[in-house]
Amino acid sequence: MDKNFPIILTELRKEKGLSQKEAAAKLGISQALLSHYEKGIRECGQSFLIRVADFYGVSCDYLLGRTRERNELDILANEILSDNFSSDSNPTSMTFIKAGTLVTQLIKDSDNSRGMRLDILYAIALYKVILIQAKAGNLPKNWCGRAYVNGEVCCNSMYLGIAELAAYDAISTQKNKNPVPEMPVPEAIKTLVEEAENFIVNATTKQCPPVPFEYLR
Repeated sequence: MDKNFPIILTELRKEKGLSQKEAAAKLGISQALLSHYEKGIRECGQSFLIRVADFYGVSCDYLLGRTRERNELDILANEILSDNFSSDSNPTSMTFIKAGTLVTQLIKDSDNSRGMRLDILYAIALYKVILIQAKAGNLPKNWCGRAYVNGEVCCNSMYLGIAELAAYDAISTQKNKNPVPEMPVPEAIKTLVEEAENFIVNATTKQCPPVPFEYLR
């Protein structure tokens, strides 16, 4: 077993906020045995290694110190970040994946306290897509959880608005004392922003006389 395994095993448990007793119970071993693993006194078997990898959401290679990337998603993220200026002038699913990865990485690197609930913003955004598309018949209705009642999807603007407000409220409003400086705009971000802005302007002008975009800011 790699000498880094005990250190990595301990760090993952602490990151999850678990005591040795709690982690041992969830992993199906005794606290004493987990303590031995974390101290490097004993080596674990393959089945336990796989169990730990599944529990903490990392790869076995990461646990063994063979890579710094925790899982396949981290590997994909690095590939995306190293290729963030490639052509994305036409929006595709990869454009949105790239843009989301870039935004997430910058927030994570600049100030962890502001990025903690970024996950809920993404979850709410995707949840709204699921509800709307399920109601339109483009996704299964039973994907909608508690919004699926009596064979129908309960989806209205007030509910979606409350969901979004609640998500924003979960984010700290405290400003970063060291704001990220301006930098070249990756093609994926540029395309994503343009798509969103065009939709907002077009949706607004359908309901009221055309106004300069600056007025909407």
